[in-house]
Amino acid sequence: MKYRNKKIHFYIENICSWELEVPSTVYPPKEDTYLLARSISRLREKNGLAFEIGCGSGALSLLMAKLGWDVKSCDINPYAVASARYNAEKFGLTKDINVEESGVGDGLIIPKETKLIIWNLPYLNPLSEDEEKLEYIEDAAFIDLMEEGWSKKLIDSLEKDGIGERCLVMLLFRTYPKSPSSPESWKSRGWAGRKIASETKADEKLEVYAFWKPGQGEKPLIIDECRTTMDEAKKIVNREWSRVLTKKQTEGRGRRFTEWNSEEGDMMATWNIPKRDIEDVPIGLLQVTIGALVADALSANLKWPNDIMTNDFRKMGGIIVESSSEENVIRVGIGINKKKRKITDVPISGWMETLGKVDNMYIFGIIDGAISSYFEYKDELPPVSHSDMLECSWRALSRNVSRGVLIKNNSVENRIIGLTKNGELEILNNYDIIINDKLDDMIWEYDVKL
Repeated sequence: MKYRNKKIHFYIENICSWELEVPSTVYPPKEDTYLLARSISRLREKNGLAFEIGCGSGALSLLMAKLGWDVKSCDINPYAVASARYNAEKFGLTKDINVEESGVGDGLIIPKETKLIIWNLPYLNPLSEDEEKLEYIEDAAFIDLMEEGWSKKLIDSLEKDGIGERCLVMLLFRTYPKSPSSPESWKSRGWAGRKIASETKADEKLEVYAFWKPGQGEKPLIIDECRTTMDEAKKIVNREWSRVLTKKQTEGRGRRFTEWNSEEGDMMATWNIPKRDIEDVPIGLLQVTIGALVADALSANLKWPNDIMTNDFRKMGGIIVESSSEENVIRVGIGINKKKRKITDVPISGWMETLGKVDNMYIFGIIDGAISSYFEYKDELPPVSHSDMLECSWRALSRNVSRGVLIKNNSVENRIIGLTKNGELEILNNYDIIINDKLDDMIWEYDVKL
């Protein structure tokens, strides 16, 4: 069988304009390639070793080399390998790009020093037994795997080989219609993730995400027993993103130093977030965004500003945020109950009601990843915008509000209708829209019997 090459023009403004040689059996640059290419070109750091999986014609590998990366790339299709090598030679980039024939689960070896991994994931739904299939080398470029897809297979490979502790993984997903590969598979494994770009074409939505291990792979400090993790976190100095986790907390406290009752097995931890990472984020917006992130991670709901609740409005956990002008960090203390129980005859809930029988290390991991996704500084990535924080916060809060929540202020019934840019509540009463940032002035009423 003869395979003919096509000449495909690949153009990124102010960076490259290339006529690539692409065999008919190799995936050519398309809209998804350009979406990932623009995401790569916007990275703030562009040096070190980058690795592309499924390089196809080599367009993205050439782009990274042009930007200043040392590049290794791979593809299981020998025609793609030949095409990428030819195009690298054609445009004088052979010294900067090394292309090998391999793939995830097929001889892939990613060097430990890799700083950036990219993959335009195959996202077509797996074919049924009676559907006509492509040749294997073509099939692998287009078709995802069953269950959690190629994305999960990559996570398994990186964690098995100890890769990824200090590198960025940038992937393109099809998020609508849903493909087996999903950003959620990374979040459930404790990776932080930030959406970089998205594009909707016809009936498909494509999104680019960047993933990393929170704290540059630094593990949390785990203490068997302590008074409070907030106190222990104060003792940590000279660490950028530090976390303290305890198995037993004897004198936990809630908002305004009220007592926080916890049991062994609950998740009790404190994060030190450097102020330089969040210096322009209003403290009110910071609180409600963290509350929203934790609620989402636990498949729970948010009561403003940062109480975590089940669907029937029982409290699952809480968050306190502390800061002082003398310190260069903001401390975020989080306590989450494992099991439902009663405290002074008040029924409370636990994560076992939403996530099932998982332990506190799993809960810590998914919360750690969620907080890092929004608030950990990454040299390569732009920070999360305030508008994204507001959207995340209101989405979580409105799940609760839409189910019949009223608040009383000075005996007047009010409804929550929004959030200000500083994270304050916008409240509608009989006369006007008012702004409220004082939790103690409000009595919450729920339209659900406990």
